[in-house]
Amino acid sequence: MSDLARVEIERDVADAAARRAAEEGLTVTAYISLLLRRSFERVPGEESVLVYDHVDEGGEFHIDREANEDDESYGRRSALYGSLFGRRR
Repeated sequence: MSDLARVEIERDVADAAARRAAEEGLTVTAYISLLLRRSFERVPGEESVLVYDHVDEGGEFHIDREANEDDESYGRRSALYGSLFGRRR
Protein backbone atom coordinates (compact mmCIF):
# COMPACT_ATOMS: atom_id res chain seq x y z
CA MET A 1 0.00 0.00 0.00
CA SER A 2 1.27 3.45 -0.93
CA ASP A 3 1.81 6.30 1.54
CA LEU A 4 -0.04 8.60 -0.88
CA ALA A 5 -3.76 9.13 -1.46
CA ARG A 6 -5.38 10.51 -4.57
CA VAL A 7 -7.33 13.74 -4.03
CA GLU A 8 -9.43 15.54 -6.64
CA ILE A 9 -9.46 19.33 -6.57
CA GLU A 10 -10.71 21.96 -8.98
CA ARG A 11 -8.32 23.10 -11.74
CA ASP A 12 -7.99 26.70 -10.52
CA VAL A 13 -7.02 25.44 -7.06
CA ALA A 14 -4.45 23.07 -8.56
CA ASP A 15 -3.00 25.90 -10.66
CA ALA A 16 -2.72 28.20 -7.62
CA ALA A 17 -1.12 25.40 -5.59
CA ALA A 18 1.38 24.76 -8.41
CA ARG A 19 2.37 28.45 -8.50
CA ARG A 20 2.77 28.64 -4.72
CA ALA A 21 4.68 25.36 -4.58
CA ALA A 22 7.11 26.62 -7.24
CA GLU A 23 7.60 29.89 -5.33
CA GLU A 24 8.48 27.92 -2.20
CA GLY A 25 10.63 25.34 -4.01
CA LEU A 26 8.26 22.45 -3.26
CA THR A 27 6.44 19.89 -5.31
CA VAL A 28 2.67 20.34 -5.57
CA THR A 29 2.21 17.16 -3.53
CA ALA A 30 4.50 18.42 -0.76
CA TYR A 31 2.83 21.85 -0.75
CA ILE A 32 -0.71 20.48 -0.49
CA SER A 33 0.40 17.95 2.14
CA LEU A 34 1.89 20.80 4.17
CA LEU A 35 -1.37 22.77 3.97
CA LEU A 36 -3.43 19.76 5.00
CA ARG A 37 -1.11 18.96 7.91
CA ARG A 38 -1.40 22.52 9.18
CA SER A 39 -5.18 22.29 8.91
CA PHE A 40 -5.39 18.96 10.74
CA GLU A 41 -3.01 20.08 13.50
CA ARG A 42 -5.24 22.99 14.47
CA VAL A 43 -7.14 22.62 17.70
CA PRO A 44 -10.92 22.48 17.10
CA GLY A 45 -12.26 26.02 17.24
CA GLU A 46 -8.81 27.57 16.78
CA GLU A 47 -8.90 30.56 14.49
CA SER A 48 -6.55 31.02 11.58
CA VAL A 49 -5.42 34.20 9.87
CA LEU A 50 -5.24 34.67 6.13
CA VAL A 51 -2.05 36.54 5.28
CA TYR A 52 -1.18 38.07 1.94
CA ASP A 53 2.43 38.07 0.77
CA HIS A 54 2.92 41.71 -0.18
CA VAL A 55 1.61 44.75 -1.97
CA ASP A 56 3.25 45.23 -5.36
CA GLU A 57 5.42 48.28 -5.91
CA GLY A 58 3.13 51.25 -6.39
CA GLY A 59 0.15 49.23 -5.19
CA GLU A 60 -2.21 50.26 -2.47
CA PHE A 61 -3.95 48.29 0.21
CA HIS A 62 -7.43 48.84 1.53
CA ILE A 63 -8.61 48.12 5.07
CA ASP A 64 -12.14 46.74 5.05
CA ARG A 65 -14.54 48.09 7.64
CA GLU A 66 -15.79 45.51 10.14
CA ALA A 67 -19.55 45.05 10.51
CA ASN A 68 -20.97 47.69 12.89
CA GLU A 69 -17.54 49.35 13.29
CA ASP A 70 -17.70 53.03 14.20
CA ASP A 71 -15.60 55.70 12.48
CA GLU A 72 -13.21 56.13 15.42
CA SER A 73 -12.42 52.42 15.69
CA TYR A 74 -11.99 52.11 11.93
CA GLY A 75 -9.69 55.14 11.87
CA ARG A 76 -7.49 53.74 14.67
CA ARG A 77 -7.28 50.33 13.01
CA SER A 78 -6.52 51.84 9.60
CA ALA A 79 -3.77 54.01 11.10
CA LEU A 80 -2.26 51.00 12.88
CA TYR A 81 -2.25 48.83 9.76
CA GLY A 82 -0.96 51.74 7.69
CA SER A 83 1.96 52.21 10.09
CA LEU A 84 2.73 48.49 10.04
CA PHE A 85 2.27 47.70 6.36
CA GLY A 86 2.32 51.03 4.55
CA ARG A 87 5.07 51.90 2.13
CA ARG A 88 7.99 53.70 3.63
CA ARG A 89 9.21 56.72 1.72
